[in-house]
Amino acid sequence: MLNTQSDYRKELEKAAKRMILIHNVDTLVKLILRSTVRFLRIEHASLLLYDQTRNAYVAHTSKGKPGLIIPKGFTRISNENPVINYFTQMHSQIIKADYLLFSHIGNMGGQLQEKIKDQFVLYNAMACIPGFFREKLIFALFLGRKMDRQDFTDEELGFLSVLSSDVVMAIQNASLFQGLNEQLLRNKDLFLQTVFALSSAIEAKDPYTQGHTKRVTRYALVVAEELKATGKIYGTDPVKFFEDLRIAALLHDIGKIGIAESILNKNGVLDEDERKEMQKHPYIGAKILSEVNEFYESILGVKYHHEKYDGSGYPDALKGESIPLIARIISIADTFDAITSNRSYRETLSREEAIRLIIQQSGKQFDPAVVEAFLNACKKGQM
Repeated sequence: MLNTQSDYRKELEKAAKRMILIHNVDTLVKLILRSTVRFLRIEHASLLLYDQTRNAYVAHTSKGKPGLIIPKGFTRISNENPVINYFTQMHSQIIKADYLLFSHIGNMGGQLQEKIKDQFVLYNAMACIPGFFREKLIFALFLGRKMDRQDFTDEELGFLSVLSSDVVMAIQNASLFQGLNEQLLRNKDLFLQTVFALSSAIEAKDPYTQGHTKRVTRYALVVAEELKATGKIYGTDPVKFFEDLRIAALLHDIGKIGIAESILNKNGVLDEDERKEMQKHPYIGAKILSEVNEFYESILGVKYHHEKYDGSGYPDALKGESIPLIARIISIADTFDAITSNRSYRETLSREEAIRLIIQQSGKQFDPAVVEAFLNACKKGQM
């Protein structure tokens, strides 16, 4: 039994991290509802989840006491639903609604009050938490009455509002992966479009990486072309190597989906604990991608792009050519873009300064052969 407020916060945060690794939407929704009911100790919970294929919201509910289950057949909810409308309209205004309490509905007045009240009665709910991805309302989570009959506290509701961004990312992630597996059976172009969508999801969570993944991808492919020209790209299928490199570069930071926004968006240098948490993102990314067979080779680039040639990198302290070539290429492309792009916690280096720094790190952070290919590309004005 959870006895303190910190207990439910820790458990819900753990559940949110598990959610990122689930790629089936129905399974994910069940976990969200089960975790919410258990850790908040409420009678039941219901979720109105946006379904893009239907352009409507679909109702899901946890198991609860008799009479708390959504009526059979009542599954599709229009965009004109009053609760959906309320959160959508409020989100477009300066003052946004982080949650809505049943006890506050009476302050609205007019027909809107009665329509929203009817929805809360239908779901036997005491509160509702919205979840947005950019400007789109992804879900509305209805919370039933607490077992102890106490009111929800501002701290509980505020915490859930913050947590909703992680839940949204988990749902978006699961939806994209579910679509990805279907697209793999149809068309490689559609597959790559979904890869682009996944890379966009990373940048939506980390504003300091706007355009970063596309630039890293371009730089990595240019360096690989230079390596190919000198015979350094080897293997039975060079075309496949470039395809895998492109996907790995686009998704090299996807593990950041599982890192707290407070760390990603911190306006300053990370402390030791935050740095250790951030260093988990290559492993998280590899775990996220591990269930899609098509990503097998690309995962090597995602997992090991922060390894260093001298063995001082992470997550596994690999050294020299034990680091997969795909990761050694992404490492230099990632570093070059990072140090020549704006960051809140340090000054941007010029192109010339960045090149000098990379030369200094040849044989230390970077593979000398990859550095040579990088310099060749720079001389041609391709970086």
